[in-house]
Amino acid sequence: MLVVQHPATAIPMASPSPLAERSPFDIKVIRPYFGAVMVRIRGALDEDSAAELASVLSTWAHRKFPVLVLDLSEVDFLDSAGLSVLAGIHVRTVRESTTLRIVTGDNRVVRRALAGSGLDHALNLSPLPSGWERATEIPN
Repeated sequence: MLVVQHPATAIPMASPSPLAERSPFDIKVIRPYFGAVMVRIRGALDEDSAAELASVLSTWAHRKFPVLVLDLSEVDFLDSAGLSVLAGIHVRTVRESTTLRIVTGDNRVVRRALAGSGLDHALNLSPLPSGWERATEIPN
Protein backbone atom coordinates (compact mmCIF):
# COMPACT_ATOMS: atom_id res chain seq x y z
CA MET A 1 0.00 0.00 0.00
CA LEU A 2 1.37 3.39 -1.03
CA VAL A 3 0.90 6.25 1.45
CA VAL A 4 1.43 9.77 0.18
CA GLN A 5 1.99 12.39 2.84
CA HIS A 6 0.59 15.89 2.20
CA PRO A 7 3.49 18.37 1.71
CA ALA A 8 2.33 20.63 4.57
CA THR A 9 2.52 17.73 7.03
CA ALA A 10 5.94 16.69 5.75
CA ILE A 11 7.60 19.90 6.97
CA PRO A 12 9.73 19.02 10.01
CA MET A 13 8.98 20.99 13.17
CA ALA A 14 11.85 22.73 14.98
CA SER A 15 10.54 21.90 18.44
CA PRO A 16 8.90 18.71 19.68
CA SER A 17 5.92 20.55 21.19
CA PRO A 18 4.84 23.70 19.34
CA LEU A 19 1.93 24.17 21.79
CA ALA A 20 4.33 24.75 24.68
CA GLU A 21 6.02 27.72 22.97
CA ARG A 22 3.00 29.53 21.52
CA SER A 23 2.13 33.06 22.57
CA PRO A 24 -1.47 34.16 23.15
CA PHE A 25 -3.22 35.16 19.93
CA ASP A 26 -3.66 38.90 19.48
CA ILE A 27 -4.74 41.17 16.62
CA LYS A 28 -4.05 44.92 16.45
CA VAL A 29 -5.37 47.17 13.71
CA ILE A 30 -3.11 50.12 12.92
CA ARG A 31 -3.56 52.98 10.46
CA PRO A 32 -0.64 55.43 10.20
CA TYR A 33 -1.88 57.36 7.18
CA PHE A 34 -5.06 57.81 5.19
CA GLY A 35 -5.81 55.06 2.74
CA ALA A 36 -3.81 52.23 4.30
CA VAL A 37 -4.38 49.87 7.18
CA MET A 38 -2.11 47.36 8.92
CA VAL A 39 -3.29 44.29 10.78
CA ARG A 40 -0.60 43.07 13.19
CA ILE A 41 -0.99 39.43 14.22
CA ARG A 42 0.80 37.98 17.22
CA GLY A 43 0.83 34.39 18.51
CA ALA A 44 -0.49 31.21 16.92
CA LEU A 45 -2.43 31.55 13.68
CA ASP A 46 -4.15 28.20 13.68
CA GLU A 47 -7.55 26.50 13.62
CA ASP A 48 -8.56 28.23 16.88
CA SER A 49 -7.69 31.77 15.76
CA ALA A 50 -8.27 31.66 11.99
CA ALA A 51 -11.97 32.54 12.22
CA GLU A 52 -11.21 35.62 14.34
CA LEU A 53 -8.59 36.80 11.85
CA ALA A 54 -10.94 36.16 8.91
CA SER A 55 -13.60 38.28 10.63
CA VAL A 56 -11.20 41.18 11.27
CA LEU A 57 -9.85 41.05 7.71
CA SER A 58 -13.36 40.95 6.29
CA THR A 59 -14.33 44.02 8.32
CA TRP A 60 -11.34 46.02 7.08
CA ALA A 61 -11.58 44.73 3.50
CA HIS A 62 -15.14 46.09 3.32
CA ARG A 63 -13.81 49.58 4.03
CA LYS A 64 -12.01 49.63 0.68
CA PHE A 65 -8.54 50.68 1.77
CA PRO A 66 -6.20 50.70 -1.24
CA VAL A 67 -3.40 49.07 0.81
CA LEU A 68 -3.76 46.28 3.37
CA VAL A 69 -0.62 45.22 5.24
CA LEU A 70 -0.59 42.02 7.28
CA ASP A 71 2.28 41.95 9.75
CA LEU A 72 3.05 38.31 10.53
CA SER A 73 6.49 38.99 12.01
CA GLU A 74 5.33 37.96 15.51
CA VAL A 75 3.33 34.86 14.53
CA ASP A 76 4.92 31.86 16.26
CA PHE A 77 2.81 29.09 14.67
CA LEU A 78 1.03 28.94 11.31
CA ASP A 79 -1.02 25.96 10.19
CA SER A 80 -3.28 25.16 7.24
CA ALA A 81 -6.26 27.06 8.71
CA GLY A 82 -4.15 30.22 8.94
CA LEU A 83 -2.78 29.68 5.45
CA SER A 84 -6.33 29.29 4.17
CA VAL A 85 -7.30 32.69 5.64
CA LEU A 86 -4.26 34.30 4.00
CA ALA A 87 -5.13 32.71 0.64
CA GLY A 88 -8.73 33.88 0.98
CA ILE A 89 -7.79 37.50 1.70
CA HIS A 90 -5.34 37.37 -1.21
CA VAL A 91 -8.13 36.32 -3.58
CA ARG A 92 -10.40 39.03 -2.22
CA THR A 93 -7.82 41.81 -2.52
CA VAL A 94 -7.02 40.80 -6.11
CA ARG A 95 -10.74 40.82 -6.96
CA GLU A 96 -11.18 44.27 -5.36
CA SER A 97 -7.94 45.77 -6.77
CA THR A 98 -6.44 46.30 -3.32
CA THR A 99 -2.71 46.01 -2.67
CA LEU A 100 -1.93 43.30 -0.11
CA ARG A 101 1.48 43.26 1.54
CA ILE A 102 2.58 40.50 3.87
CA VAL A 103 5.32 41.46 6.33
CA THR A 104 7.25 38.48 7.69
CA GLY A 105 10.39 40.16 9.01
CA ASP A 106 12.93 37.49 9.94
CA ASN A 107 10.21 35.05 11.03
CA ARG A 108 11.37 31.62 9.87
CA VAL A 109 8.20 29.88 11.07
CA VAL A 110 6.00 32.00 8.78
CA ARG A 111 8.41 31.92 5.85
CA ARG A 112 8.68 28.13 6.08
CA ALA A 113 4.88 27.67 6.18
CA LEU A 114 4.37 30.04 3.24
CA ALA A 115 7.10 28.29 1.23
CA GLY A 116 5.73 24.84 2.07
CA SER A 117 2.28 25.82 0.85
CA GLY A 118 3.48 27.69 -2.24
CA LEU A 119 1.83 30.92 -1.04
CA ASP A 120 5.20 32.66 -0.92
CA HIS A 121 5.00 32.95 -4.72
CA ALA A 122 1.43 34.28 -4.78
CA LEU A 123 1.63 36.75 -1.90
CA ASN A 124 3.48 40.07 -1.91
CA LEU A 125 6.06 39.52 0.84
CA SER A 126 7.73 42.76 1.83
CA PRO A 127 9.72 44.48 4.55
CA LEU A 128 7.87 46.81 6.90
CA PRO A 129 6.93 49.97 4.97
CA SER A 130 8.60 53.15 6.23
CA GLY A 131 6.53 55.20 8.65
CA TRP A 132 4.64 52.28 10.16
CA GLU A 133 6.76 52.38 13.34
CA ARG A 134 5.05 55.67 14.24
CA ALA A 135 1.58 54.22 13.70
CA THR A 136 -1.11 54.42 16.33
CA GLU A 137 -3.60 51.73 17.14
CA ILE A 138 -7.19 52.14 15.98
CA PRO A 139 -9.68 51.55 18.82
CA ASN A 140 -12.05 48.63 18.27
